[in-house]
Amino acid sequence: MQSDIDKRTGWPDELRVVFKDYPRETWPNTRSGMARFWIDKHNYIRQQSDALQNANKEFRAERMAAAEFGGWIAPRLQRFLAELHGHHQIEDFHYFPGFRQAEPRLAPGFDVLANDHELIHEGIVNIVEAINAFLATTSSEPPGNADAQRHAADRYIESSELLHQRLGRHLADEEDLIIPLMIRQDEGAG
Repeated sequence: MQSDIDKRTGWPDELRVVFKDYPRETWPNTRSGMARFWIDKHNYIRQQSDALQNANKEFRAERMAAAEFGGWIAPRLQRFLAELHGHHQIEDFHYFPGFRQAEPRLAPGFDVLANDHELIHEGIVNIVEAINAFLATTSSEPPGNADAQRHAADRYIESSELLHQRLGRHLADEEDLIIPLMIRQDEGAG
């Protein structure tokens, strides 16, 4: 089974056993409050990630100065990363163990998702280091070396893009594994 988040394109058939009964096109009509909440939370995470990526594009296109970019991105990135980390903690220590019990056939998928969380956490550490290095170049008086600033910005943006890509794959796979379980449980079909 493919477990590398950078190459994975979805779940193999043996992990789509519940998904087959509750495919994505049925989700908008679900009565499951938990499933709707989970989807909304993931959509919020996607929206915040997209906003950060859009700011990166604006900076790279030189439509934002370094200090303006740093001032905009820093608080939003901090809040986003804290929320993401907290969300994963709740999943790892509360939801995933319960879902493993509810559907033991999906245990390998939960192992993959837990591994994703570790990779994403490593990405968070890399982004924090990279943004701090960039911010240090924007706060020096007199203004810092433009080449050093560009290098620091590129390092941050590359780290951010990798996390965004991994997060997108992870959220989709997590939903495909978990949302059908929630619907099945809440709608009394299993």
